[in-house]
Amino acid sequence: MEDAFLCAKHAVMLLQAKLVKLHAKGGAGGLSHASKQHIHRTVSAYLSQLQLIHTAVREFLLQLATDPNAGTAVMKLLQCLKSLAEEVPGLEALEEGRPADLAAQVRQLRAAKLEDEIIAMRAAVAALPSDLPVNTNTLEAVVRSLSHQEQSLDFHVKLAAEVSERFGHDAAYSVENFSYGSTPYSSWLQVIAAAGPALGEAMRSSIEGREYVVWGSSCGWLVLYGALTYGWRSRGVELLSCLHSCAERVVTEQGAALPGVKGVRFTCGNLLQDDVSNAWLVVLADQCWDEHLAAAARAKLARELPAGALCVSYSGVGFWGMSKQAVAAAGGASGGDCGDAWKAKVAVSSSSSSVAEDAMVFEELVTLRVRVSWSDAQTFRVFRKL
Repeated sequence: MEDAFLCAKHAVMLLQAKLVKLHAKGGAGGLSHASKQHIHRTVSAYLSQLQLIHTAVREFLLQLATDPNAGTAVMKLLQCLKSLAEEVPGLEALEEGRPADLAAQVRQLRAAKLEDEIIAMRAAVAALPSDLPVNTNTLEAVVRSLSHQEQSLDFHVKLAAEVSERFGHDAAYSVENFSYGSTPYSSWLQVIAAAGPALGEAMRSSIEGREYVVWGSSCGWLVLYGALTYGWRSRGVELLSCLHSCAERVVTEQGAALPGVKGVRFTCGNLLQDDVSNAWLVVLADQCWDEHLAAAARAKLARELPAGALCVSYSGVGFWGMSKQAVAAAGGASGGDCGDAWKAKVAVSSSSSSVAEDAMVFEELVTLRVRVSWSDAQTFRVFRKL
């Protein structure tokens, strides 16, 4: 069963890589009209194939959630993949009926990727100032433990089952809102360091109580990065209990090392009910959030964050151009309110150039692109509350 899942994940990776190349090629100058049309058709075909695989994988995982020995789920997924193999180079083993061979190759690739990430992490840590309380051994243990968890079939079965059960039908959030991905340590550190002197000003160690907070903390990766690198008082908020349990599990595993930092906490709950009055650095894992959730989160930060606090966003949409007047007019909202009426009050166009500088809520400090699990060039933006 795991072989079929690994083959599907590999097919997704191949299609995503091809789409990235096609988008880059399509954006190049000097292409003929015929070439552009060909690229457009190919992109559309790959997107359709990607959607087919995502749907097949979701059905596969949900079948396993109800029947762990569902052989029909495996056969159905492999049939779907085989039907695409002729059109997707790199899946020849599936076309030839050898899924076990492709799965073995994927395992080798994943093991090599993890070791590359560990090497990159060690190099990044070695370049940090010597006075930082970096716990390299625990960082490595955390990365290895979480990597092992997120690559297991059981992890993805539980994730799909919880999302389907809680948000599958007429729920407050879409299923896509809970798309899973992870950010390597070296990428996270590059983004955090890009804030420059503003980071030191916001997270001054001489001031007690200042917190580093991650909204959408998933398995705890980013929270533990902050605690084990800078010694920050770090906490995360995650809505899905299966991901929250993963974070709690790794904290239990590394319990002997974690008391040395200023308290690592994970909360399973709604980020819109979170108290950010002491948060001076907030990371929003908002790449796939529904717009109404993203708008409500931005408005909450605009109202409640102290001046000088930093926000790191995987999208950055909506932060720039948000005016103090619009936030004040929207007023407060109950913790779970993501309704359309309230959303309309706080949704301020990020393209608005008419907002005077002294009326803006956030200023953008830096934009950069780094590697994450789903892209080699994910855009991050860092903002400061004015």
